[in-house]
Amino acid sequence: MRAFFLSALAALSATYAVAIAAPARDHDEARLRHIKLEAWPAFYRTQDAKGLAGFLDSVFVNVGPDGSLTTRAEELDAVRAQPWNPKNFRYTIQHFVWMNDDLVLVVGRGESERTGEDGKPCRHGYASSNLLKRAADTPLGWRALMSHVSGVACTPM
Repeated sequence: MRAFFLSALAALSATYAVAIAAPARDHDEARLRHIKLEAWPAFYRTQDAKGLAGFLDSVFVNVGPDGSLTTRAEELDAVRAQPWNPKNFRYTIQHFVWMNDDLVLVVGRGESERTGEDGKPCRHGYASSNLLKRAADTPLGWRALMSHVSGVACTPM
């Protein structure tokens, strides 16, 4: 019986600790939603390489679906060279995975309408994960360390 009460007390304590921590994470996750859904895509749409440079950490790397790597410098060059304006782009955040209070993995899916390699309209989709660290010295308060894209597909419409 004593073991039952100790287990119940431990569960209640853990629940209470999560409830106390939730407001801090709620604020952080709202900020991260703004970054992932608005600010980050805007850097690409407006070809704002300077803004993107302030957001991507100096060690930033993007891992493509085939395992290829794109460095921060290559990413910035690509933004300067070509605007990114997919039709009806939508990103949905599926998970925040907190590594610690200052390091988070944002996992989700992006979708847009595009023209496939066959020249026909398609629904382009991909899964992505983005690792961000808190950075109080930046305008957004966070820096991107890495991104990974997988599951890229263009389904005919």
